[in-house]
Amino acid sequence: MKYLAEIVRSIREGIIEGLRVSVKESSRKPIELVEEASPVQVEFYSEKVQELQRQSPIKLDKEIYALDSSSRVVETPYMFTCIGAGSVFNRFTGFALDVPSLLSIMGLEEPLCKHIVLIPEIEYSQRFTELISSVKSIIQSNPNNIPYTSEYNKNIILAELRASIENCLLENFSKIVKDRAVLFVDGPTLYPEKIVGAVSTSREMLELYTNSIRTLNNQRAMFIKKLLVNDTLVINIVKRLHRSYYLSTIDPLDLKISGCSDETYLTTALIAGKIPSEKPVAIGPLIIRQQSEYSVNRAMWYLVIPRRIHSYIEGLGNYVFYRVETLEDCFREPVLEIIIQDSIQIGSFLPLTLLVVDRRVKKISSSITTYFLYLTGLTSEATEHYISIL
Repeated sequence: MKYLAEIVRSIREGIIEGLRVSVKESSRKPIELVEEASPVQVEFYSEKVQELQRQSPIKLDKEIYALDSSSRVVETPYMFTCIGAGSVFNRFTGFALDVPSLLSIMGLEEPLCKHIVLIPEIEYSQRFTELISSVKSIIQSNPNNIPYTSEYNKNIILAELRASIENCLLENFSKIVKDRAVLFVDGPTLYPEKIVGAVSTSREMLELYTNSIRTLNNQRAMFIKKLLVNDTLVINIVKRLHRSYYLSTIDPLDLKISGCSDETYLTTALIAGKIPSEKPVAIGPLIIRQQSEYSVNRAMWYLVIPRRIHSYIEGLGNYVFYRVETLEDCFREPVLEIIIQDSIQIGSFLPLTLLVVDRRVKKISSSITTYFLYLTGLTSEATEHYISIL
């Protein structure tokens, strides 16, 4: 981290000495990853709606782990810095595989995974390139070795950084896990490859971003399959359903609506009385069959959980929606029972192990950012620099 701080100071000194700033405002335009599927790709396998039993009858003989990543952005007019963190954590045993580890932050060991993107938004010399290359924690290019420049969309950089950290953790965890295990992952099995960008984003750039996400997905699928071979069941949890469009594609609850997000579909189903309003239920499984050579087929369940025992439809904020995914080969595993044991059965809406690791990685990324600001002398109260921390 000290080497990174020295680089930032060098860049700032270069600005003072007259180096030209080359910020591309178009790179800050919002871009989103959208999950879509054609009717041919989605099919229903069994019951449409099933009640989740609070007292699960199974006895789980697997260790439960969870994986998540987080990122923070420090931005000035002459520099974009994205600091990432990730962790695989077991709340029962205290096992932790962190990125970055404390020793790597202190410079006492090599980082397990690269976890920082730094883009000098100036016309810098070869000297700056060599300085950046000397820091082993910095990522300088996307997964297809396309260099990150001030033109590369910042939202895509954040998505690629988190996905890269998660892939690295999946790979390393697969090498050390020995016993039968369950791994909750915060996020989809595969990242959406449909990218919706600003009008000003060229077709060439959108294609570049799509190819980058596809490369990350190929790696992700390979590591998940490797974990499955090692008798580790990977269960993905998707909490944000406003950009996911699977349910309305096949309309399993016969709502006669299409083209709406999964979140809207579930809300409409509650209003229409297609889902019991007072009981936690699961819709599915849906089987998602991808056409791509390198994709994986997935099984999905949508969970609708009332926050109170006696919920009422008018208070739609009283419900928790999320999606559970696993590989199609694993859909006969007791996936929902495992979810229930780590959530509803102990008074949580989401798997508690996942909530714990989510809090852990956010603290790690926040702490590193604070340390980085301290080392570089940048503060949110500074008047000579514009700075935002996201």
